This record gives sequence, structure tokens and C-alpha cells, in this order.
Amino acid sequence: MEGDLNKFSPEYPVYYFFYGTLTAPATLQRIIDLSEVPKMRKAKLIGYALAKWGDYPMLIDGKSGQEISGYAYIARTEEEAQKLAHYETNAYKKAHCLIYFVDNEEPAEAPGKTFVYAGDANALLEQRFDRKLWLHQMAGKLV
Repeated sequence: MEGDLNKFSPEYPVYYFFYGTLTAPATLQRIIDLSEVPKMRKAKLIGYALAKWGDYPMLIDGKSGQEISGYAYIARTEEEAQKLAHYETNAYKKAHCLIYFVDNEEPAEAPGKTFVYAGDANALLEQRFDRKLWLHQMAGKLV
């Protein structure tokens, strides 16, 4: 989570960084109902790590300088962003990040958003029951 996050991007358009299933253009196209294959840029985040939750990669805080490779896409509307959040489920939460592009195009970096693990990262890494995530997912269902 390195970089100057004080220069948050305006709400829309805004870059989203993907590191899992949404790095496949056809999947992204289907999820946000695009008529054309989306233009994505090779990118990375610094200061994050990936952990596994079943078959799914989860982005968590990492060590200083640690890099995660992926792709970035410009979400143009709130509707696109809502579709992305719905797809990612409440096991993830949206977070601000600084995206570094590795494709030799401009801009070389940009503030953006990504989806990080919504639970207890230590529980995830230790592969034990995550009460924080369970409560987050069950919110409103336990009434």
C-alpha cells in the first residue's frame, strides 16, 4: 500500500486494479455488460500480497516493496462500479490504491480502486475460521 494515496481520483472515471478472474477481458466484458472487449492495461500494486481463500485469491496488506501483478480497467460510471462490487461479493471490500502501469504508456501511475479481503487477514493466512468475515457476510441475516 505504498504511494501517495492523498491524491485520490475523482469518482468516475476511475481505474480499477484486478488480480484474479477479472483480468480475463471476456469475463469483465460479461460482468459489466460491455458491447466490446474492454481495454485493459498491465499494471501492478506495491505493498500488497495475495492469499488463498479456497480457490480465490484475496488481496491483503503486504510487505513494503512487495508487488502484485494484474491489470487495470477504467470504470466509467457508478453502474459499472456497482456491477464490479456485486461480482466480487461481500468477501471483498473496495479500497483506494495507487496503480503502477507496466506497459510504457501514460500515465505511468494513477490513483484507483481495487478489491481487498474484507475479513481478518491473519485468520486467512493461518487458515482458521474468520469470525470477522463471517459477521460481515451475515450482517442483516442474523436479525
